[in-house]
Amino acid sequence: MMLAAPLPVDANHDLSAKLCGWALAGLLLIVIVGLGPLQAQKTMLSTGDGNIFRQALYILVFGFVIVSAKALQTPRIFLSPPLTLWILIAWCWISLSWSLEPSIAFRRLLLTTIIIWTVFMIVERTGYERAVRAALLTLLAVLLINYVMVVLFPHAGIHQAREVLDAGLVGDWKGALPQKNFAGAVCAITILLLIFAGGWLQPYLRLISIIATVFFLYKTGSKTSLALTFGSLVLGGLYLSYDPKFRALLISATVITVGLAVLFGQFYWKDAIYTLSQGSALTGRGTIWGVLISYANDHWLLGTGYGSFWNIGVNSPVYYYTSTWVRLLGTGHNGYLDILVTVGVIGLLLTVLALVVAPLSRLLWNRTISRRSGALLISMLIFCIGHNFTESSVMDRDAIVQVFFMMTLALITISTRRPPEAPGPLYFAWTGRFKPLPNSRLAPSQDGESKA
Repeated sequence: MMLAAPLPVDANHDLSAKLCGWALAGLLLIVIVGLGPLQAQKTMLSTGDGNIFRQALYILVFGFVIVSAKALQTPRIFLSPPLTLWILIAWCWISLSWSLEPSIAFRRLLLTTIIIWTVFMIVERTGYERAVRAALLTLLAVLLINYVMVVLFPHAGIHQAREVLDAGLVGDWKGALPQKNFAGAVCAITILLLIFAGGWLQPYLRLISIIATVFFLYKTGSKTSLALTFGSLVLGGLYLSYDPKFRALLISATVITVGLAVLFGQFYWKDAIYTLSQGSALTGRGTIWGVLISYANDHWLLGTGYGSFWNIGVNSPVYYYTSTWVRLLGTGHNGYLDILVTVGVIGLLLTVLALVVAPLSRLLWNRTISRRSGALLISMLIFCIGHNFTESSVMDRDAIVQVFFMMTLALITISTRRPPEAPGPLYFAWTGRFKPLPNSRLAPSQDGESKA
């Protein structure tokens, strides 16, 4: 369900759309490389990420987009996000009433809301083609910057032993980004855009770009992004041959899958949790998840309040649930568990509805979106959904994957929106006749039957 109606102008051919296209490129550059030092991982003693310059910069971008998108002249552009996302955002704001650190949580949620709003307004005004092209050109510029960093400044572009706690990161490429997993995610999204939306590039340039991006992704050593890139490409390819008339079969398969998952959870949940809680599981993520699950078992309904589990200082619940190295972290390396411990099971359900169920339903059931556009969007959506199983970015301010997640949702929203119907002829009951509306393509005859 979507709140905003289509804008009355052709967004691909006016100055407003061009300015918003530049705003999107600028926003992505800021998110990916511009604020790298401010996005670096912090220890738990940090009360974090409250940099005034960072917040002011995003507010300025937000203001620029409001002016460029002519939002004041067309107020309904403010309603671009779908209703399900508005409900999720509202629940996060409500959770501040029981937040452990409401002042910190307020700043974080304000930034999250501003960025989501900014992305949706930009995409609403620019339209699908311009937004995708601006994103791809920006990512190719980032790829070039990353290679420059690796070649000319390897001490900064490649993880060094002195800067990491995990010795396994040494030698992994990160380019201009603060961490190799961020670089891996950016490369993965670049590959998806090049393959499904890069047809306007010269063939040789497109091929060189794909090879260069794949190689950089490999050198990052980001296993999550490598695996998800392959899986997303496969699912995107399958979408190219997907027919919406098979929706009944899809629904049945989904119901069966969910049912089997519930049965598995009932019989094997405890064993699975024990396995994941072992330090060696998933490069140590199992230990982190065990702490989060322990907290969620005790506070499953409401959680700590939005943004109030990690990086809030000594009041963080992590100090009461573990004495291990997990205390030094700033995320749970699982976006859904981080949502669970902060806004509770209600927030988690709203998150799944807004970010997984609703957009997937639109893509799979829509009959008007082109196959190629749908393939790109479903591949990006699957990547963002899957990435949050081992990394945390969902509903987290300007996290790179979060921004692309919102961009994907915005593109899905405008691409699957029902086109406005042409006005039909007016029927005059007292005469028993139809009268065509101005500019109508059909000219009704006196007996009420249309003539082409």
